[in-house]
Amino acid sequence: MSKPIEYIEEKETEEDSLIPDEYRESLGSFLKTIKNLNDSGFLTLINAMAANYKFIMDTFSDQFNSDTTKKSITNIMSIFDLLSKLDPDVTVNLMNRLGDSINSAGKLQDKGLMDIMRMLNDKTVAGYITLILKILSGLQEKK
Repeated sequence: MSKPIEYIEEKETEEDSLIPDEYRESLGSFLKTIKNLNDSGFLTLINAMAANYKFIMDTFSDQFNSDTTKKSITNIMSIFDLLSKLDPDVTVNLMNRLGDSINSAGKLQDKGLMDIMRMLNDKTVAGYITLILKILSGLQEKK
């Protein structure tokens, strides 16, 4: 009669492991990250995007080629160009003063011509009017 087959379970020793010691912690961290992405549904989203990439690319293409998108991008870039030319300290100072002026303006009052002339004689008011006129004169095209 034959002898019974015995199964012997061998535990992996550190020497037999396929993963070197210096990578075990990193691999465990990576697997936890993959599990969290799977549990949150992010991997499902990525799979759906990969399966429908042609439709998604066509939709993005159509949206970016529309005239309204082109105009919007041009306007946004123009605003960034304008903002990059302004001195931040001066801009913040002027915006703070403008906000304070608007808040302190209150209700419109009846002002006569003499009241307006008195305001023009004030150096600060005259300075701001000059500033506004310089800005407006700079808007006209130079020849």
